[in-house]
Amino acid sequence: MSKRRLSDRQKRHIQQRRAQEAENLALRPGLVVAHHGKQVLVEDPETGARHPCSFRQTLGGVVTGDRVRWQMHPDGKGTVEFVEPRRSVLIRPDTLGKPRMMAANIDQVLITLSPVPEPNPSVIDRAIVAALDLPARPILLLNKIDLLDDEEREQMRDFLREWTGLGITALELSASTGAGLEALKAMLDGHESLFVGLSGVGKSSIVRALLPEGSEVAVGEISEHSLEGRHTTRTSTLYHLPDGGDVVDAPGIRDFGVWAMTPEAVLRGFAEIQEAAQACRFANCTHRMEPGCAVKQAVEDGRISARRYQSYLELMELASSKPWEG
Repeated sequence: MSKRRLSDRQKRHIQQRRAQEAENLALRPGLVVAHHGKQVLVEDPETGARHPCSFRQTLGGVVTGDRVRWQMHPDGKGTVEFVEPRRSVLIRPDTLGKPRMMAANIDQVLITLSPVPEPNPSVIDRAIVAALDLPARPILLLNKIDLLDDEEREQMRDFLREWTGLGITALELSASTGAGLEALKAMLDGHESLFVGLSGVGKSSIVRALLPEGSEVAVGEISEHSLEGRHTTRTSTLYHLPDGGDVVDAPGIRDFGVWAMTPEAVLRGFAEIQEAAQACRFANCTHRMEPGCAVKQAVEDGRISARRYQSYLELMELASSKPWEG
């Protein structure tokens, strides 16, 4: 028998009831710093102690970065009773097409790249769309620059220029040598940031380099056969940085889908197309077959990347055909 799907009104009613109950209970404030299956690890902001907690199914899910209120049990474990309203939550489809929450209350998405495995421009486009839709600031991190000679480094800069030319910030660094880490620390200070990227790009290595020596962070390896990273980080984990700010290290991905993607969200991720579209003959131009399309003209003139244009069309088609539910 299939589970009954709650309506938005029922969900709001449950949330309001939970909030009222939370006010009447002696609950502790907490921060979810990791999610493990049906349990979460909740940090007590007063003591810094971390406690494994279960959570009520009526909460609709709890994710790393959530501010919660929870109840302590005699055995040291607890139960999350209420989730504070989120400023943002990043959701992407899993391999079965079901929504999977990655992190909550973030304001920066660090899209991490490296020479190996080879960057996938479509994944970058999707990650930027997802970040801007939160809204959060997307930042491109090019890790492992110590593996590049001068010519290869310039080639990577040319590759990134497709986004940096649109105003997206990019930073070159090496978790191994420490190059660029001070600049990264300055970007992270005062922010709630999420690392995303293909498996093997070195997200966990960067996090380890940012933390005090001896901190435990799982680091994966690159498969010699496929040149793809092995999935070491199995859950999104939040770390407090000594220089300020929090970062969430998310599991490596081989693709990056965007959950509940809308045409409006896609357009925000393609600022150059949004700008050129102002000059289209028709206000509802789809930039495909219509005459007088300023976007297609800009592509032909080389003012808009042909690859970005094709990526936009593919994402727009996906967004228009998906019967997304909020």
